[in-house]
Amino acid sequence: MHQKPFSLSVLKMIEQRIQNIPGRVLITLDGPCASGKTTLAGQLAQSLAAAVLHTDDFVVPHPRKTPDRLAIPGGNCDWERLTAEVLLPWKQAREGLFQRYDFRNDCLFPPEPLPGERLLILEGSYSNLPAIRELADIRLFSDVPEEVRRQRLIRRESPESYQRFLDLWIPLENAYFSAYHLPDQECVRIHSA
Repeated sequence: MHQKPFSLSVLKMIEQRIQNIPGRVLITLDGPCASGKTTLAGQLAQSLAAAVLHTDDFVVPHPRKTPDRLAIPGGNCDWERLTAEVLLPWKQAREGLFQRYDFRNDCLFPPEPLPGERLLILEGSYSNLPAIRELADIRLFSDVPEEVRRQRLIRRESPESYQRFLDLWIPLENAYFSAYHLPDQECVRIHSA
């Protein structure tokens, strides 16, 4: 299914804001599962010549997924490693290496260089956790009707995986959105279907 691109008014707004920001610009793109974040991030990256990182690359490894950790809203995101390894050094235009999380093997992939682009889009749920939010220059929130998201999940997931979204991932996301009052007034809401 072809997804319609974000509006030109959103792109123009982002371009205008970017012009007034010195140095590197971090754009976060948050929203519920199946709301089109990854597609939107790719479209924005192409239009803005930006690099993209996904919060899914910074999931807490299984040994650290304790009940206490998962009780923290957004606790399944390894925001500590994401900010220390990527966001802080990238914002300071330092060179360095970071590692993405490998879901299948519950380990980290080999190190790779930090992006060198001036613009970085951090896409995914939990991209507005407080430590990340403080570093963001522009905050976007993908806002899609619940029924559209449900149909997308049914099409793309196996029945077992879909049930796991219903039982685990969606409640964790909802707790995060509720705890941090997202989307808040600083988020630019992107409505798509």
